[in-house]
Amino acid sequence: MLTDYYRKRAREYDTLYATAAWQSELPVLHDWLMERVCGKAILEVAAGTGYWTAVAAPVATAITATDISPEMLAIAAARNLGTHVALVQADCWSLPHFSRTFEVGMAHLWWSHVRKQDRSRFLYHFASRLREHAATLLLIDQNHVKDFGMPISRQDEAGNSYQTRWLDNGERFDVVKNYPDEEELKCSVGQACEDVEVLQLTHFWALRGTFRPVVCSE
Repeated sequence: MLTDYYRKRAREYDTLYATAAWQSELPVLHDWLMERVCGKAILEVAAGTGYWTAVAAPVATAITATDISPEMLAIAAARNLGTHVALVQADCWSLPHFSRTFEVGMAHLWWSHVRKQDRSRFLYHFASRLREHAATLLLIDQNHVKDFGMPISRQDEAGNSYQTRWLDNGERFDVVKNYPDEEELKCSVGQACEDVEVLQLTHFWALRGTFRPVVCSE
């Protein structure tokens, strides 16, 4: 259902980044990301419309940006990201093997959609497509801010939160949307990474970690 939702939302998606309350924080996140990807080869999953790909592209050596939705990738392609950026349709849960070696793996506004019971599986699979030693994980996602955005509609038995989302055409979706606090975030990512650092803003958090070698070798 999540795949169908984002496929159908592709043409509406980028309006998200015009959110007034985000405008003071997005430049901070841009700087944070560019500093950590400068001169690096990057594998990006859930790249969507390529918003964050475009932030990283001017300073990265190479980017392979993947997404399961061809509709999302078509919008990313229109950004003219450069010949060093490859757009690949791929499921982040079953990524192909790539001939290139990646120093950095990034996934932005994606972690909140990963169910708690699937987090380790995602991280271990992602790491298996990065270089074996000291690959970097970069994540950016949202905080839950009281009286802002969509309310939580329900929780399941595993503790995952859900929101009810509507498209402009009125179609309705039930979407996983978790908001881990910093302790939960560090604990969950710490299963696969060490040296985890978190930048906390009001509406967003940004995380950098280093995959342990035993993870990357799998």
